[in-house]
Amino acid sequence: MAKGYLTREEAEAGKYISLASDITTEADSGGHTDQGVAFTLVPVISLLRDRLIQKFGYKQKIHIGAAGGIGTPQAIVASIMLGADYVLTGSINQCTLEAGTSDIVKDLISQMNIQDTDYAPAGDMFEIGAQVQVLKKGVLFPVRGKKLYELYKQYNSLEELPEDTSKMIQEKYFGKSFEKIWEEVENYFKSARPEMLAKMQSNPKLKMANIFKYYFVLSTQYALNGDLSRKIDFQIQCGPALGAFNQYVKGTSLEVWRNRHVDEIGMKLIRDASEIYQKAFSIHQSESITSQKKLEFSPSLI
Repeated sequence: MAKGYLTREEAEAGKYISLASDITTEADSGGHTDQGVAFTLVPVISLLRDRLIQKFGYKQKIHIGAAGGIGTPQAIVASIMLGADYVLTGSINQCTLEAGTSDIVKDLISQMNIQDTDYAPAGDMFEIGAQVQVLKKGVLFPVRGKKLYELYKQYNSLEELPEDTSKMIQEKYFGKSFEKIWEEVENYFKSARPEMLAKMQSNPKLKMANIFKYYFVLSTQYALNGDLSRKIDFQIQCGPALGAFNQYVKGTSLEVWRNRHVDEIGMKLIRDASEIYQKAFSIHQSESITSQKKLEFSPSLI
């Protein structure tokens, strides 16, 4: 207002307009995750929303969304009952014709079940131990990713690594020497982040970390490109929701991922969730009426 961007009336009205109109709460999901639980997360955020609306007198509705674990109509109904105004799907969309990953990846994840995921270090936040949820069935990426992080915590440089371990990582994980990998890492940072390159050159542990992190870059590229020769190194970020969806559509035309379209599966989930909700509400209403009649005519009330 002082700079003339807003009038006094606009500034006054701004007090009653929330910064966000839609806030999504993400429970344990595919990819980056802090393993939150929807049953505790959504109600608490909804309560916080209600308190802040009352405190600041916001005039418009602030919607709370639920994400993470949405793969069946029952999950949608549960989210709505928890207080969510909308839901967001993630993992299930990766196994559709529209998804930009390779057909090999889609073949793998269309066969997964709810127990076929694991947690691995996140390549972009490797040093702090952040995690991503990924497919474990049919691949070795989670195991190898964890191994690299354990080595990073245990040793201060590549030179400190036991000889057999060093050889195994170069041959099995990368298929090339640390020197070759360092050349590629160095070339990237020369143009992208020269100041970081200077730090790596003077810090052996940081250099080791970025060489290890290169495996996470390659593992994603292998999956996206469908490189069959490196199939066991595929990094496929997804959550159990996709396994639940696979079970939900088993025996239908959607069991085959080539029949799956993002918009169509989204509408199917919404329609089926609506039917489940309406059926449950009808049963509850019917039982409530029956209970009321029993109460009205109970001999004990005479």
